[in-house]
Amino acid sequence: MGHNEQKWEEKQRTAPLYEALKRHTASKPHSFHVPGHKMGQSFDQESKAFFHNYLSIDMTEITGLDDLHQPEGVIAQAQELAAAAFDAEETKFLIGGTTVGNLATILTVCRPGDKIIVQRNCHKSVYHGMVLAQAEPIYVIPAVDPETGLAAGVRREDVERLLIEHPDAKAVFLTNPTYYGMGIDLEKMATVVHRHNIPLLIDEAHGAHYGFHRSLPPSAMQCGVDVAIQSTHKMGTAFTMCSMLHIQGERINRQRLYHYLAMLQSSSPSYPLMASLDLARRHMVMEGSKEWTRAVALTDYAREELKKIPWLHVVQKQPNQVYQTSDPLKLVLTLRTSLLSGYDLQARLEEAGIYPELADLHHVLLISSSGTTEEDIERLIKCMEQIHLQIKQVATTTFESGMVSSSFLRKKVFSMHEAIDARAETVPLEEATGRICVEMVIPYPPGIPLLTPGEEIDTQVIRLLQELRDKNARFQGVADGQMKTLRVVQTEHERYGGK
Repeated sequence: MGHNEQKWEEKQRTAPLYEALKRHTASKPHSFHVPGHKMGQSFDQESKAFFHNYLSIDMTEITGLDDLHQPEGVIAQAQELAAAAFDAEETKFLIGGTTVGNLATILTVCRPGDKIIVQRNCHKSVYHGMVLAQAEPIYVIPAVDPETGLAAGVRREDVERLLIEHPDAKAVFLTNPTYYGMGIDLEKMATVVHRHNIPLLIDEAHGAHYGFHRSLPPSAMQCGVDVAIQSTHKMGTAFTMCSMLHIQGERINRQRLYHYLAMLQSSSPSYPLMASLDLARRHMVMEGSKEWTRAVALTDYAREELKKIPWLHVVQKQPNQVYQTSDPLKLVLTLRTSLLSGYDLQARLEEAGIYPELADLHHVLLISSSGTTEEDIERLIKCMEQIHLQIKQVATTTFESGMVSSSFLRKKVFSMHEAIDARAETVPLEEATGRICVEMVIPYPPGIPLLTPGEEIDTQVIRLLQELRDKNARFQGVADGQMKTLRVVQTEHERYGGK
């Protein structure tokens, strides 16, 4: 180990924000500041002991603990260490999840009326960012994996075609990897986008662990992306709501980005959440490699065992013509039986105490991580074997997915922000064909809108929503969570162009 490398590792062993909180607590201070529980002195008696350690570091911006919105001390040091660990020039802690990073990034690059090229199967927060910015999305439609019916990444040639057709686009915003762990060659994509001298922005919510182990794909920062927003709580070990935003290069107006982050994040950020980001970074660097080796091996073992179930297709780690990278810690199960839907399998697993990340009509997604144990894997395999014996199906059925690329392409009549403000009425779902949606219809998880405000509702999406509804899927963004009705633009509003 060289001198510089040794010095870098010594720095990474520290956790300046967490250590400052520990020192402050150990000094037994007298709190005459918020929060009102005064380091746990006043709290619900039944749960006080359970939350004691957390409460003791639940602080505010007092001397020695720095300020997230103007960091100059331990928070600044913690963010600098994170930037070094994640190969970024600069890193900002987010205590509102990747959502707040997506919002701030889009507001940074887009002003009202600006175009932005966006992957159509992106998270709802990206759409919310475009609504706030009053930006015009130019959608790039994802390729669909024929083996699973899942929307994967986007093709470089499709992005480049849109860049040529829309030379005034301000940025390209993509998701990598997808919720299901499928990804693209980001280095080549960055080369394509940068030829047009605009930034490539990546929602890397599910890739916070990328680049930290030889079995994992490289990270967005390692591929030359301008901004990457990661959910450190998803595949790292930070507390829920904790994310990081990484920046490099000169294509982003950083002062404008800081401005929006300050506006969108709480003026009273949680110190336990920020400390968990500090510790998650240290854990990733110092302990992650060994734990990822174990987690990948366990997940590979589960993948091989589950492949023995004849009505189950388990997505392999090897990339194919639709996606170029794959997260080995995602177990994507595609059901090839008429006896169970993804929701049915999820329910059976939960009865056995096994809780998947998500289910849809034909799939169940299970996510391993550095915290997955051998007991977890053995329990999953045993449970799946028992389910197989219960349904007694040996022969596989033909897999027919309702997902095609056109599932993400609807006629846009109004901009999203105009549709949201339009006069609306409620109609039965079955009578909504040809109407203009004013809601964002989001099966959750995964949180990818099937309909956005301003899009025309067609028979294909109605059939898909009916099928999801009948299988008790959960929906966000709609007034009627039972999906019996939809809110649409009033007929008069459509006739007179919204006037």
